[in-house]
Amino acid sequence: MPAPTLFRPLLFLLFAASGFSGLIYESLWAQYLKLFLGHAAYAQTLVLAIFMGGMALGAWICSRFSGSWSNLLRGYALAEAAIGVLAVLFHPLFVLFLDWAYGWLIPVLGPSLLLDPVRWGLSALLILPQTLLLGMTFPLMAAGLIRRFPHNSGSTISILYFTNSLGAALGVLVSSFFLVARVGLPGTLTIAGCINLMTAAAVW
Repeated sequence: MPAPTLFRPLLFLLFAASGFSGLIYESLWAQYLKLFLGHAAYAQTLVLAIFMGGMALGAWICSRFSGSWSNLLRGYALAEAAIGVLAVLFHPLFVLFLDWAYGWLIPVLGPSLLLDPVRWGLSALLILPQTLLLGMTFPLMAAGLIRRFPHNSGSTISILYFTNSLGAALGVLVSSFFLVARVGLPGTLTIAGCINLMTAAAVW
């Protein structure tokens, strides 16, 4: 059954919304993790490394296992939904994590050589699941669309890159100059998570 005429442009628009929220996370995670790592430069370095590495690993997972999936767009919707749920839960879970780390973990470790590796490792684990899921979104959306429109594969991939990158740039601008100032870090995370959840529902 052929897809409706507006089906392809609608998915491009939804993928732009996904990019909008995705780069919001990268910028906000650095703000959170500097509270635990003790320096903004450390947090930004770690977030960039895990963000890029996690996305690459997520894309690799898709390349290995998604070939046999019957409906890749449904898989994309599930990934978006999981990203949204984790975003909404990130702030309260991070507060609980800080309470545990400063109340028990750091006093137990003391000034040992293990303290810094443990702090960096735990910080990486806090954002790794989300980055893996973010890395899965592009290959799932691209392959799902190519299955529906096999004769437009080149334009599909290029437009997906363009719309996602445009959404990401807008996301950083809007969050930095508007959202954070008005609703704070938790509110901005919640808004971004809701965008992912609505995107997931629409694609499903």
